[in-house]
Amino acid sequence: MAEFPTVEGLSHTAIRTRNIEESVRYYTEVLGMREAFRMYRKDGTLATVYLFITPGQYLELFADGVREGITGPDVIGMNHICLMTKDIGRSYDAVLEAGGPLDSEVKRGQSQCRMFWTHDPDGTRIEIMEMPPESMQAQADEKFRPAAFRPMRRFKQQISERECIRILREERRGVLSVIGENGYPYGIPMNHWYNPEDGKLYFHGAKTGHKIDAIKNCGRVSYCVYDSGFRKEGEWALNVNSVVVFGRIKPVRDEEKAKVIGENLCRKFTNDEEYIQKELQNALPRVQCLELTIDHMTGKLVNES
Repeated sequence: MAEFPTVEGLSHTAIRTRNIEESVRYYTEVLGMREAFRMYRKDGTLATVYLFITPGQYLELFADGVREGITGPDVIGMNHICLMTKDIGRSYDAVLEAGGPLDSEVKRGQSQCRMFWTHDPDGTRIEIMEMPPESMQAQADEKFRPAAFRPMRRFKQQISERECIRILREERRGVLSVIGENGYPYGIPMNHWYNPEDGKLYFHGAKTGHKIDAIKNCGRVSYCVYDSGFRKEGEWALNVNSVVVFGRIKPVRDEEKAKVIGENLCRKFTNDEEYIQKELQNALPRVQCLELTIDHMTGKLVNES
């Protein structure tokens, strides 16, 4: 018997499909699963769709099933089972010391997980996998993990989600708060762009510094935006709308996406096309764009009197 458990849970079951989009519709629309992410081949064709079941557990659908038969890379139906481990090296060594079988070395997959392959006596293909924080599976876990955000205390002043989004779209600035050095919060004024197509907030700033170091250590942040307010006739006090966002932030690595972000940030301040193109050419290569995925958002209207 092994000194320690080499696996700690079931990660996913994989199925090769005849028609992957038809299968996705069945599992999502009929069985109510949620799509987590997709992976594509180099030629741009769809290869794999991951469906979320519960944190750490997925159904993996492969495209282009070719033949009927027992388990195999191109067989329609059951493809393999995947078992989780926290230490891929120790698990690999345990299988090696037991005499195998080993069907691959430890390697990193397209989703950034680390894995190796073996099979049971009946030939069932088994993947042993470690899921590091940077993997697409770990990020999907964070996306779907239930969050215990407290309800707004002054709920009578709460504004609608639509109003919150309006403020995020119209206002140009806010304060981004991260977990800084030595446990101290670190808040910094930022310009932002809210993208209505994906519901995310985007920023740009320096490629190095306190903010970037804090984000590398912990991607959970909050962002606060408030408008200029308005006065009712005959009153001195302002009525101010504010929005607080909680979410996860990460650097944008794709250059084309960074260009879109930079252009939309510029357009919040000017429509001078010559200036915008000059900034994109000269300044954009020197900045780091950031993407904030919203997990929770609240807003309220406060009278200053």
